[in-house]
Amino acid sequence: MPSRPADVVPVVCPVEARAVVPAAKTRATRVVFVSGDPDTPGHHYRVVRYHDAAVALGFESHCLTLQEAPAHDAVLRRAGVIVLWRVAACPEADAVIGIARQSGARLVFDVDDLVFLPDLARQSTIDGIRSQHLTESGTAGLYAQYRAVLDQMDASFCSTRELADHLRAVGKAAYVLPNGFDFSTFAVSRRARRHWRATRTDTFTRIGYAAGTLTHQRDFAIAAPAIGRVLAENPDCRLVLFRQADTTEATLNINEFADLRHVLPQIEWRDTVTLEALPNELARFDINIAPLETGNLYCEAKSELKFFESALVEVVTIASPSGPMARAIRHDETGLLADTVEDWYALMTDLARRPERRARLAAAGFRDVMGRFGPDRRQDHLSDALHELMDGPDGARALQTRLLRDGQPAAAPPVIPRAEILFESDALRVAEVTVIIPLYNYAAYVVEALESVRAQTLSILDVIVIDDASTDESAALAVEWMRTYGGRFNRVLVLRNEANAGLALTRNVGFVAAETAFVLPLDADNRLLPACCANLLGAIRVSSAGFAYPGIQQFGDADWLMGADPFLPSRFVGGNFVDAMALIGTWAWLRVGGYGDLRLGWEDYDFWCRCMEFGIGGLQVTETLAEYRVHGGSMLRTRTDVAGNKTHVMAALEAAHPWLRIVPPAA
Repeated sequence: MPSRPADVVPVVCPVEARAVVPAAKTRATRVVFVSGDPDTPGHHYRVVRYHDAAVALGFESHCLTLQEAPAHDAVLRRAGVIVLWRVAACPEADAVIGIARQSGARLVFDVDDLVFLPDLARQSTIDGIRSQHLTESGTAGLYAQYRAVLDQMDASFCSTRELADHLRAVGKAAYVLPNGFDFSTFAVSRRARRHWRATRTDTFTRIGYAAGTLTHQRDFAIAAPAIGRVLAENPDCRLVLFRQADTTEATLNINEFADLRHVLPQIEWRDTVTLEALPNELARFDINIAPLETGNLYCEAKSELKFFESALVEVVTIASPSGPMARAIRHDETGLLADTVEDWYALMTDLARRPERRARLAAAGFRDVMGRFGPDRRQDHLSDALHELMDGPDGARALQTRLLRDGQPAAAPPVIPRAEILFESDALRVAEVTVIIPLYNYAAYVVEALESVRAQTLSILDVIVIDDASTDESAALAVEWMRTYGGRFNRVLVLRNEANAGLALTRNVGFVAAETAFVLPLDADNRLLPACCANLLGAIRVSSAGFAYPGIQQFGDADWLMGADPFLPSRFVGGNFVDAMALIGTWAWLRVGGYGDLRLGWEDYDFWCRCMEFGIGGLQVTETLAEYRVHGGSMLRTRTDVAGNKTHVMAALEAAHPWLRIVPPAA
């Protein structure tokens, strides 16, 4: 995660520079996040990551701690929305609220636990009161202070539907802004997974419980009898628990669980780590467990973060079927849900003995959370909420957008043909971009394409070649080149489809094999200019776009400049104006179901159309950063433009996307 100054991080919205924007509208583009608990992981989930989302959406955004906020009077007075996360009543809170009321800013209370209902502060409901040696009266007093702030707010943000229902019950408009991961966590998670698999030296099956504090004794008790039995019956199983490195104080008191006393040698203790380092620990698990007291109001409001964080390192989760977990996990598809002790025992036993089932569920879970808990979804949720809060009557359109998006059916998973590995190398660093090169009978061109990737100015880069069952020496040339020059890259991979699958599905093979947040498809007869990957990445990282496309110079039999048109979604109605050589967010590829199997061509046009249907926008980078070879042997010339084929392709696309009205380009 990028570092930020301790006081305030201003990000100037482009709208602010236009003098014609009315003052009220200008202020409505500014948001301030005030954190009442900046030294906890929740600060990153609720404040830092949503601040980053606001910046990507084009808002001027600031992060302040509660203690420093009153000193930034001018920043607060310029805000359209001020979000207070975990802020209890105190003089500093009074000062922030007073400034907001004077300036007309909307006030929002953000919360990720049921800490605003003093009547819940009982040991019978919140076991952490007992396990952390707190008092019910003291906890109720703190919750009353949170409630005092909430009562003065205009609206509320929260992490789950259950929290939203409780907020609505006390008379507040509630917006569900789920917890999720950021690009940094994604990159570290994928590197942690690869590193553990490359360096692991034992064959133990690890069942991991990543509790951060001593507040989950009764939660763990749900699964403890089953865990003790599984460990006793499987000597090669280990239970991974955590404790503080400096004090050896554990985050789970195992003395309370008689079922574990006879398997103590099978407990593996690890030191607690920072949130940034957590993926390295989760990657060591083979099975992640997330037991909760279902039916307990406090536990039912907990978010899904234990599922999506383990899924990022491709570790399967077994969880209790609380509301958030039951919505996040599709049982036996993306993870497993266990309600009773027998459920826990049966599922853990089966996973311990069937590594292939673990791998299947973990891979599906990873693909699922990529499309549901990443920065893109965070931007969607925040955009809806801020526009509804700021835009007055026009805010109804934000609610309309959210309702339409929530009702849209999910795309089918991408079709992935089977492929074998011909060559692989991994330096185990953290890359952000993978260039994928589908290859079919292009021995004359593929080395030129690969050399253009080697010349990229982006220093840490991955490259994957997928041979689509070529009948010439294409695959052998790619392997030979990788053996010679693969050391320039972080991760290199040469795959070969078991059977010819076509360009579109071969791209899918490359996407699913990539370990980075962004992928750039490069056809084997084209070339990248040296700054292509770096400049596209720099542009997309600070935007809300799902893909970024450059200017592309044709060469060979033509010299037209492609990609010269600014991004306007309605341009797709009449035809395609974005080439496949674009940097694409992996989440976007997953969200739309990958590339469709269009054997006659225009698979990139179909892909962009589905992006439009899912509300995934693009970004034009005006620099010329790639080169497109025009020649008689291209797919366009030999298949798409053959008499009759183009008419068939146009009809197929218009049937798949009824909003299209494809017209041939002017001469």
